[in-house]
Amino acid sequence: MGGKIYERILKNSKDGFLKIKGYKNKNGEYIGFDIIEYNNSLIEILKKILAKSNLNIDNIKEAFNKKFDDNNQKIKFEEFLKIVEKNEFKNVSFGKISYGMYLNIDGYYLEEYFILIFKLNFEQEIFRFSEQLDKATGVYFWVKDIKGNYITVNKKWLDEVGFESKESIEGLNSYDIWPKRQCDNFIANEKEVIEDNTIKIFEETFPFRNGDKTVDTTIWPLLDKDNHPIGTMGIAIDGKCRARFYENLNNNEKNFREITKYCDSVFFIRDEKNIIYMSPAYETIFEESCDYYEHDVYQFNNFFKNEEQKEGILKDYEFDKMNEGRAKAKLKNGKEKWIQYKFLPITDEDGKAIKRIGILTDITKEVALEEEKEKIRLDFFANISHELRTPVNLILSSIQVLKLKLSTLDKENYNYFSNYINIMQRNTFRLVKLINNLIDSTKIDSKSIEIHPINSDIISFIEDTCSSVLHFVKSKNMNLIFDTDIEEEIIGFDPSYIERIMLNLLSNAIKFNKKDGNIFVNVSVNEKDVVVEVKDEGPGIPEEKIPNIFDRFEQVRSKMKSEREGTGIGLYIVKALVDLHNGTVRVNSEEKDGCSIIFTLPRKKIEEKNDDNIIFKENKSNMIDIEFSDIYL
Repeated sequence: MGGKIYERILKNSKDGFLKIKGYKNKNGEYIGFDIIEYNNSLIEILKKILAKSNLNIDNIKEAFNKKFDDNNQKIKFEEFLKIVEKNEFKNVSFGKISYGMYLNIDGYYLEEYFILIFKLNFEQEIFRFSEQLDKATGVYFWVKDIKGNYITVNKKWLDEVGFESKESIEGLNSYDIWPKRQCDNFIANEKEVIEDNTIKIFEETFPFRNGDKTVDTTIWPLLDKDNHPIGTMGIAIDGKCRARFYENLNNNEKNFREITKYCDSVFFIRDEKNIIYMSPAYETIFEESCDYYEHDVYQFNNFFKNEEQKEGILKDYEFDKMNEGRAKAKLKNGKEKWIQYKFLPITDEDGKAIKRIGILTDITKEVALEEEKEKIRLDFFANISHELRTPVNLILSSIQVLKLKLSTLDKENYNYFSNYINIMQRNTFRLVKLINNLIDSTKIDSKSIEIHPINSDIISFIEDTCSSVLHFVKSKNMNLIFDTDIEEEIIGFDPSYIERIMLNLLSNAIKFNKKDGNIFVNVSVNEKDVVVEVKDEGPGIPEEKIPNIFDRFEQVRSKMKSEREGTGIGLYIVKALVDLHNGTVRVNSEEKDGCSIIFTLPRKKIEEKNDDNIIFKENKSNMIDIEFSDIYL
């Protein structure tokens, strides 16, 4: 019963199954056999081993008897049966591993019958793969042994090359099928694959039955269990679409050249090494011949190299990415021009960049017009700011006079008028703050703002600035906590600007802090910088706002209180003043978890100079009143 179940399993196996009964002569020697049962896998294996397309029960016996004598152990089939009967098991093999065709036959003796199991090596899987690829269109597949002889191919290969069956190509090599000129290159690639144990990818054109075809070919080695090469396997993909793409690209390039002849902008086409085409406008814009650029695609970049752009316009250049921007070019004759540039990749059907189109446009006149408009805008803000400052100062002076006269009033009138005068003064301070910010931002935009650094102790300076606003912080029921890991650090800085920075950050911290919250000011030093952090415990800044927080007129609107709104100029000025010190500024914030503004100042002293210039400094009390004027008490 168990034997029957075992046989049923083997009959459905992918391995070949053959059940036979041997018969003997009078001397007890085997002289023949009868086939009792076999499975379909046996037929497929024998077809490949015997190179026969038609096998049935009548010719299996004859073919198998003839083939068995080729076994590697050099024993006759009758002797094989005798050994199996005696030992109940025997194994024989056929073919050489180095040729890629290798068959094992395991013989068992069971209940007067012989059970033979046929196992083909890796080729069994390869043949199945070949059959799966028979349905693929545009894909050619083949397997060769170590000598370069074909073992199997798929249907697409047969149809295109002109062979009737897979058996008809077995044992043939490339020179039996293709012209010599194609074979020499192909065989050289196969040899490299086997010798270097590597994968080879290349493009080749073959004379198929219906005409020449360009195919993208990949060949890789077939290895035995010890990683020794035993053959090659290849796949080629129809390159018709790729060839058509290049043909269309060339046609489009011709049209492109005709069109760009009449454009004012420079257009050029290049690959990774050479400029293929440069439009005539180059000589007009750059005022020189472009002949010598043919083999140096980066030559024109020299026009754009200067102190600010040491790498020209190719700093973040990538061949397969789009690059665009504007830059100033200095021509060989000394002229300067503004150039708008844009580089676009041309990709094939696989998305690989194969060429690039460059567009260079002379925008010198447009930039000059923009600069003139910007100058008019800056002059307008500068003039109106200065014009506003005069009447506002007069209003402040008048308020000061009125406050002096308040002492002559009785208590009731004093309280009444004092309240309104304080409102007038606070809002006048707000106007002064707005005017100052407009003036400073105008100076920053026009690059006319100046820095007057001195060597001083930055630690005590920031601590003193924090102390000067303590009364204001306490009036808002908040705490200001100052901490430092060093007692003294002498560096060069502009006191008025650093004070302006700190007052702005402290003002923001109060403005956006939670009720009864803490404000933390921490000063530390590292190898290169002094690091100052101002942190609050407010609602934080939304993530999408952080990248633009230092832009002019950028502010985070709060839904909680209108008093938290400002002009959006403060942090723009903070960044500019920090930049003047060659420092950095950044923000760390998460919504509902407070906000930290962190700025750094280089740990460098300046060379002391005698400076007779009088630097105007506002009264510190007035500076605090002005900076904190948009926070209602």
